[in-house]
Amino acid sequence: MLKNIFLKSLWDSKLTLLYIFITYFLVCLLIMYVVSELPLREIQFIFDRVELPKAITAFFSGPGGINITTVEGILNTDMFSIFAPLVSIGFAVYYGFSSICQEEEKRTIDIILSSQISRSSFLTQKLASMSIKVLLIVASLLMSIILNSYIFSLSLNLINVISICSYLFFIATTFGYFSVLLGILFGKSGPIYGISSTLAISSYLIFSIEPFLNNFSFIKYISIFYYYKGGDPLNQGFHSWHWVIFMLLNIFLITSCYYLWEKRDIHQ
Repeated sequence: MLKNIFLKSLWDSKLTLLYIFITYFLVCLLIMYVVSELPLREIQFIFDRVELPKAITAFFSGPGGINITTVEGILNTDMFSIFAPLVSIGFAVYYGFSSICQEEEKRTIDIILSSQISRSSFLTQKLASMSIKVLLIVASLLMSIILNSYIFSLSLNLINVISICSYLFFIATTFGYFSVLLGILFGKSGPIYGISSTLAISSYLIFSIEPFLNNFSFIKYISIFYYYKGGDPLNQGFHSWHWVIFMLLNIFLITSCYYLWEKRDIHQ
């Protein structure tokens, strides 16, 4: 058994991470097959003739609109709007929950902290393992996209794909750190999943319905999904300042975790 908390946490998640990679690979395989084999330009012509409102297209694919004639367009609509954020954020929240709260619910945290490890070292290793696991999930998606584009000989703007995967990592880790903070505050799984899912859904809905609200367009700035996809990174590349918002949020959340963790009475 691995005694290092960081390495043990990664080792315990090896099968889950492998299954995620397989799932991503198969989904990307289907997407690339669709792009390479189906008459997508004719289907796109139908979308263009219908002239769907911008608000409707933004809801499904973001500010770039619906474009199913390119790999990037398909990924923007199918993968990076709902599926990839759902998987990445969902597992980040779970790993955040298991960092602190699950240890308390299993009553193993007293045993761990009674050894030579300090509170701050324990939290550092838990936060680091959660971050690395989210990074591996996002890397699995990036690798799946690259491999399948090669299999089907499809051209791909690799820099832009790396850009949106970076933002996917940012938003997932933000929710992960937030769930760790909730675990320290409440020590129960219910508030972690309830508050995190409510925040994620609300944020997505605000970002999605913003195009409908002509007089309240400023509301998008309170949605974390705006900083993830509002700059259309899959088509426009890395945004000049959206990443700063994630950095500031994560610094605040991590600092709050350390402060409250030191004050927390784990025997309550």
